[in-house]
This record gives sequence, structure tokens and C-alpha cells, in this order.
Amino acid sequence: MSTTDHTPIAKSGLTIVIPAYNAESWLAPTSQRLKEAINETSLKKVEIIIVDDGSKDGTFKVAKSLSKDKDLKISALHHENKGRFITRKRGVEAAIYENILFIDTRVWIDKDSLKFVLQQQLEHPDRIIWNGHVNVAKQGNIIARFGDSITFIGWRRYFSNPKLTGYGLKDFDYYPKGTTMFIAPKSIIVEAIEWFERTTIDIEHSSDDTLLIRHMAESNTIWLSPEFSCTYFARTNIKAFIRHTFYRGQYFVDGFLRPGTRFYIPLIVFLLGSIVALVLTISMPWLLLWWIVAGAIGWFGLLFGALALGVQAKDAFSLFILSPIFTVMYGAGIWTAVLRKLKQRK
Repeated sequence: MSTTDHTPIAKSGLTIVIPAYNAESWLAPTSQRLKEAINETSLKKVEIIIVDDGSKDGTFKVAKSLSKDKDLKISALHHENKGRFITRKRGVEAAIYENILFIDTRVWIDKDSLKFVLQQQLEHPDRIIWNGHVNVAKQGNIIARFGDSITFIGWRRYFSNPKLTGYGLKDFDYYPKGTTMFIAPKSIIVEAIEWFERTTIDIEHSSDDTLLIRHMAESNTIWLSPEFSCTYFARTNIKAFIRHTFYRGQYFVDGFLRPGTRFYIPLIVFLLGSIVALVLTISMPWLLLWWIVAGAIGWFGLLFGALALGVQAKDAFSLFILSPIFTVMYGAGIWTAVLRKLKQRK
């Protein structure tokens, strides 16, 4: 099916899928921002589906209370903890409209975002897939500043001058992507889900967002714009940051340890370098001092490099402070994922 075969959201409707885990304090404000964005449009065919992924707090109870809303159709679903992919898939399966908006619980959509996409589709019917431009709430949050600096450096082709942009598979690795806030036709998402399930052994630990969107980019253009935007509220707890970093390292392997991707060679270099460094240190313990010196030089180099690339000073210092923890946990996540893949192949 070509992009011109899909009916615009304004005519075919929109299902908003919110995967939720331990998010009892976030659901109400996130849903309220969605209502405000919907009210800026003339959309009549719209629904919200909240899927609770086996939360340990009152997430499902809050979702059920929101489902009593008289102005907007909101459904609350629940299942035992199965991970992000299965949770989003269940929301897609329950969707009654032809277009899906994924949005996470710690994300507040900007008021005019949906109106912008609907207008774009009216003027350009082929612009059917949209990745959200994510602004980060950074005030007083060193973890948020750290994450935003990483994002700016990794995707600076876009973030150095944010503007309406379309990208495909060729330049996929140079632009931000993810299901933090993401719109696509249901049929395209379902096809990508089916492909993902056929080609993935370990669904629970896989980078479902990067891989699904990469598959979509094989035959579709992904659109970005500062006018389709949201605000993300990052974690403030250091333990949550450490845990999240460890898991992101695993997802990074699944998304990029593939020939042809931008980070394939750097990943191979990291893995081989880790082995060589470990072997040399065991055989020549005095090298440990040199590794510490080299690490310190690299640490300060990271700070000055970030500033040179245009990272804001507060963000660069946050990157400097948290990078040792990030490096250890992200590296541990990478190796955990690689060893798991090797075990699965046996």
C-alpha cells in the first residue's frame, strides 16, 4: 500500500495508545494535555486506550477512573507485566480507528501539535508518519540535562537547527526516532509488528521502537517538526537512572548491532576493545593506572567536546558529572545483550 492510499486522520480517526507502568501520578495530566490538543482540532473520531503493563502501584485504578470521562472515549486495559512491545501491541489490537498515536505517560503533548499534523496531511496527504519533537523539562534535573545533551550530540543534524524534516532508511541513524510520541497508520504499524515478531527471538529485551520504525522507513518517509512536539519529564531518581541506563544499553545493541547501521562499527570496536583491555590488565596489572589516566583525559575531553558541539553549559556539565555512571551501566547493558544473543544462537 502506498502512502497516498491512507486516509488522513481528519477523516479516518485517531486512536491514542498510552502504555503505562507505575504511572499513577502521570496519567491524569498526560490525558488532560491530550484532551487540550484534541480540542484544538475538529476531530470527532478519537479515542484513548491506556494499557497498564502490570503496574505495582495504582496505575490501573487511575486509568479506570479516567475511563469515566464523558467528553472523550477512554478505555483502560490491564495485563501482567509483559514489556513495552506487547503492551503497545495490545493497544493497537484494541484500536478502532485507522491511525495510531503512541505517547508515553511522562509526556505532555503540546497544544497545537495535533492541529499541525492534521493541517500537514490536508496539504500533503503523503505525510502519514510523524515522529514527535521531544523537548525535555530540565529545570533542576541533572538527569534530564544529561539525557538531553546525549540526544543533542547524537542527533545534532536535526537538533542544531530543528525544522520540518523528512528522512528515510538512508539517513535513518542521523535523526531522532522513538515511540515517545509517534503517529502512523494502523495498517503500517500492524505490518511492522508482524515483521518484528517473525524476525525477533527475544521480544522482551528487544528495541521495539527503533526496529519497528526502521522497518517503516524502508518504504516510508518519517517526518519531524518542532511544531509536532511534546515535553518529556525525565526521571529524577539516581537509582531509576542507573536501571534505565542499563536497559538502554541492551536496547542499543538490538537496534544497532547490525551491519550497515551508523553505530555498528563503533559497537564492534567497543566490544573488541573491552576484551583487549581486560586481557592486558590481567596480564599486566600496572596498566590499570594508565587506564585511569586515559579515562580522566577522556572524561575532561568529553566536557570540552560537548561545549564545542554547541551543548548548553549546564547540560554539558551534567554530561560530565554523570558520564562515569552512564559509561559503566551502559557498557554493562551492551555486554549483557551481546552475551544473551550469543547464548541464544547456541
